[in-house]
Amino acid sequence: MSMATTTSNTSKDATAVNSCNHCNLKKICFPSGLSTDELSTFEGSVEKTLKIAKKEKLYSRGDPLTSVYAIKAGSIKTYLSTSKGQAQVLGFHLPGDLLGFDGFADDHHTSDAIAMEDTLLCELPMTNFENLCEVLPGLRKVMMQQVGSEISRHHSLVLTLGQMQTEERLATYLLRLSCYYNSRGYSCSQFNLPMPRHDLANFLGMAPETLSRMFAKLEKLNVISINRREVTIDNMDALMDLSHELCMKD
Repeated sequence: MSMATTTSNTSKDATAVNSCNHCNLKKICFPSGLSTDELSTFEGSVEKTLKIAKKEKLYSRGDPLTSVYAIKAGSIKTYLSTSKGQAQVLGFHLPGDLLGFDGFADDHHTSDAIAMEDTLLCELPMTNFENLCEVLPGLRKVMMQQVGSEISRHHSLVLTLGQMQTEERLATYLLRLSCYYNSRGYSCSQFNLPMPRHDLANFLGMAPETLSRMFAKLEKLNVISINRREVTIDNMDALMDLSHELCMKD
């Protein structure tokens, strides 16, 4: 994406991005696995902390690929729009996640990305990225792992939507969120859903009314408790049984 295509109220901090050494996401972000010297080289190539407001686009389908991004705070939704104005949610991206790899195939983004809330991102321009990959082998490995993860998530989504019942789809996504928060040192049993229910229903391939019934069903079974967007997992074993997935918890 070219930042010239972003809405006019997008802005960048006047100061350089905070040191990666002081970021609690460094072990799961761009600098993962880099040495101290490599980290210093990397920091010099990350231009600024990018701020985008809620409902503001980070990039649109067809935009040139000019940067890749790491989410520092907030959340991003990626989706595809049809010629009739319908949208299919592709994913929800949270702090520590990397964005922009959909443009690697032909140097243009193949999806839209929009902020679900006020969001901060680290921006790594592609010109800097290509130079860094030449001098930092560890960074190239991180990028390959990220692309591999994207493929794995896509395969998992196909399985979820194609083979699972509606309550299994919801249970699977809740467990994945639980795993996400656990990996970042937060509670794995109590967390907020970052997206509105109609977006989650779209992503899981069900009507919003069906999603509401599935939430109610899981509550009735004493698997979870819901308070607005706050989810409390009351029976982790039951949730894992429903989702047919495993996730280690500390």
